[in-house]
Parts: sequence; structure tokens; C-alpha cells
Amino acid sequence: MIKIERTIDWDWVKKELCDKERIKPGSCGGAGDAVLAYSEEAMKKAASLVCPDHAAAKRKVLHIGEDYVELEGNIRFSGKRLPPYMNGASEICIFLVTIGSALEQEASTLMAKGDYLRGYLLDRVGSFAVESLAISAEKALRDAYAKEDKSVSIRMSPGYCDWPIEEQAALAKILDFSSIRVSLTERFMMKPKKTISAVVAVGAKGVFNSSRSQCGICDMKDCGYRRGNA
Repeated sequence: MIKIERTIDWDWVKKELCDKERIKPGSCGGAGDAVLAYSEEAMKKAASLVCPDHAAAKRKVLHIGEDYVELEGNIRFSGKRLPPYMNGASEICIFLVTIGSALEQEASTLMAKGDYLRGYLLDRVGSFAVESLAISAEKALRDAYAKEDKSVSIRMSPGYCDWPIEEQAALAKILDFSSIRVSLTERFMMKPKKTISAVVAVGAKGVFNSSRSQCGICDMKDCGYRRGNA
């Protein structure tokens, strides 16, 4: 049984929201202060709506080819970027985190009523909240494996670089998404939307560097989500 954290760092969420949306007190006079007030409101509402949950599972790595990774249980991940990223792994750990559907439903309701700013800000807070959950889960896994003298890679998700979004189906074969009320659409998108699925590679101590970013193997240099250490 793999235990991971399901903690949201609300201070981090607020910082990300203000940084990404350039929200600063008095930055645009009265309008800027109004946006700041709406942001505070969105943070409070989000905290009352989220329902954090998670699931995790692990599988042994059997073989790493040129454009695939083969796992126990007749599972295969495809993509040329993935094998170099997992090189040296003895196993992988898959995890799934979600904040549930209540927040996105409320944000959609606000948008439908024409309250676009409140709806948008609430939706953005939800995105950062589930990202905070994923960061928390990744750190918990890294700490747990460190006690076994093992190292853990930065997480990777279907849809990153050339790892096809269709590979969500392979993750779902290993991990029962429905156990935390998450499902896949016909286009392999997750419901609720504020959900993150990810894989980390696990190897001997020193094999993986936690400061390495998955962005380092991606060619999209102008991506708005690109991490600075890539």
C-alpha cells in the first residue's frame, strides 16, 4: 500500500495566483484592489469546496526500449522522450490526485451567470490547488523512497512532450481511477478536470536528480508552463 500526502499549500496557491495573474494591491488603482478582493474571495470559496483525494500504485520496469517502456502486467508506455527520462529505473510509481468536482461546478455556474471574473479566478485557484496536491504527493513519494536509499524522478504526465494523452488508458489499467471518483472521457481527458495523473521513475540512490525538470526533454521553449530549471 502506497501512502502519499493530500495536502494543499494554500499560501503557495495564493502566491501562484497573484504571480501568474499579476495581481498586486493598488497595481491598477481601484480596479486592481477589486481584483485582489475577488481573489481573496475565490481562495476562501475554494477552500470550502475542494475535496482532496489520491490513489497510487507501483509496477516493476521490465525493459526500456528506444521508444517504449515495458512494465510488469503487460503494460507498455510509448514515446521517444520517455525512455531517456526513465533510464535507470527499477520501478515506476503512478499517482492520481484530485480536488473533486464541486469547485469546477461552482466556477461554471458563475460563468454561466455572467460573473466571468469570479468564475475565472475560482477556476484558476482550483488549477493551482490540484497542482499543489501533485507537488505534495511527489515530495511524499521522494521522502518515502529516500528511506530505502532510492531516488525518484520529477513526475511526468500523459500529454507532456510526445507522451500521448491516450496513454491515460495505460495508467488506468494499473490504477483504478474510479476508486477516487475519477473517470476518463472518450478523448482520454479526466473528469473531474481538476485532476492530475502522473508517473515517477524510481531507481537506486543518485540515479535521479529531483531538481531535473521534465521540461528539459521537451522542445517547446516558449511554453508558458516551462520550468526555469529546464
